[in-house]
Amino acid sequence: MRPAFRFLPLIVLLCAGASPVLGGPSIVFSPSAWKFGAITRGEKIQTAITARNTGTVDVSVGLLPTCTCLTVTPGERLITAGGEGTFIIAYDSSDDTGVTRKDFIVRTTPVVAAPQYYTITGVVRAERQAGTGPAESTPGPGGSAGSVVTVSYYYTPGCRSCEQFLSTEIPRLSRELGLSLVVERKDLLQPASYEELSAVAASHGQTIQELPALLVGNVLLQGDANIRKNLAATVKAERAPRPASPTSLPIPYLGRLAALPVALAGLIDGVNPCAFTTLIFLLASLALAGRGRREVLVIGSLFTLAVFLTYLGIGYGLFAALRAASAVSIISLLLRWLLVTVLAVFAGLSVYDYALIRQGRPTEMLLQLPSALKKQIHASIRTRVRMAALVGSSLVLGFLVSIFEFACTGQVYLPMLAYLVKMREGTAALGLLLLYNVCFIVPLLVVFAASYLGVSSGKITSWFQANMGKVKLGLAVVFATLAVFTLVG
Repeated sequence: MRPAFRFLPLIVLLCAGASPVLGGPSIVFSPSAWKFGAITRGEKIQTAITARNTGTVDVSVGLLPTCTCLTVTPGERLITAGGEGTFIIAYDSSDDTGVTRKDFIVRTTPVVAAPQYYTITGVVRAERQAGTGPAESTPGPGGSAGSVVTVSYYYTPGCRSCEQFLSTEIPRLSRELGLSLVVERKDLLQPASYEELSAVAASHGQTIQELPALLVGNVLLQGDANIRKNLAATVKAERAPRPASPTSLPIPYLGRLAALPVALAGLIDGVNPCAFTTLIFLLASLALAGRGRREVLVIGSLFTLAVFLTYLGIGYGLFAALRAASAVSIISLLLRWLLVTVLAVFAGLSVYDYALIRQGRPTEMLLQLPSALKKQIHASIRTRVRMAALVGSSLVLGFLVSIFEFACTGQVYLPMLAYLVKMREGTAALGLLLLYNVCFIVPLLVVFAASYLGVSSGKITSWFQANMGKVKLGLAVVFATLAVFTLVG
């Protein structure tokens, strides 16, 4: 493989993120569903089902009941490659009547192809009165319209104990506490609701062990008995005023500050020695190739666009991979402390590099591109700046330089992405990722604009050498700031 492309397989792998494997090993249940026919209300029935592992690796298979009327023994079983395991599932029909469907959620470790749910269906002969309960309760005596607490309830509609809890316990608790409890109902038979609960549990350092589940503020309660026992105390604690801590920032204020280290990191990363020395070499090569000012402007614009798109694509892929990994509670915890450690080390190394610069030894800096990669970048620049195909060569050059420089700029980019995973989710994180990359290319735009206006590469080099120490100190501040924000968040 040519040196210019030796890092492409790694980048492609990282950018791919974490995605389910298509095809491959799977778990097959026999029978595929339990159809128990017709029974009389109150009957307790059970059956044995078999899970077969068609793959070549051992898989841990778990069945999670979505209703208190369901039980399974064992709850989880390790099934060897090519083997099978038996589960005893039981159903208590005391609270149901009519056409009935219940589900077990199927979980596998590692993740392989498997049904999302194992379903039991049948008819329960008897009549019951099903309460559906209000989504919002009214405040009791002493309460006010402003005394509102919103909770998220993850359950399966049709679960008798769940419906009874919503129709009876929620109004009773509202009267006792003198407030209005607003219940956001989350149907666990909808994949989005189950994925949401999984993410909530992971953020609390938990795994889903029992259903239903209820989220009150920053507290996740699992299991019907646990919810009924602790909900009142949890709601009271949620409403109680919290004393201000001199060492912590209010969350809204912290959220507004989150953009500051991101923007600062992007700007400083754009002028770090890795990126800036390459940019200066590019300007010098353009001058030697006899490119005019307008050609420099066109090449600079296309080069900058390619750098922006390449880094944004790499960042998005790595962000997706890191976010998928952090969904596992133990990995999330390890990621947090690994990030803090790495940031602290990089902050110390940046200060050390600053000391070397002050001593007139910038070539001995630790955080810089390896000599081999520098040579590869310079060779690519020399070749591309002389090509007649101006547009294509500029875009390819921006892409190649971005790939090669990632060995150095990634020292800032990777911790930043891990920081975004810990501090933000969804569109907010992607917005900050976009902000970082915009700030990263601002120095490129400034330098190419200065070159177009007649500023020589020699003057730009002199300015950079005079301020290189400040850049290193700025990087140290960025690393230290990210470490603090990661701990606070």
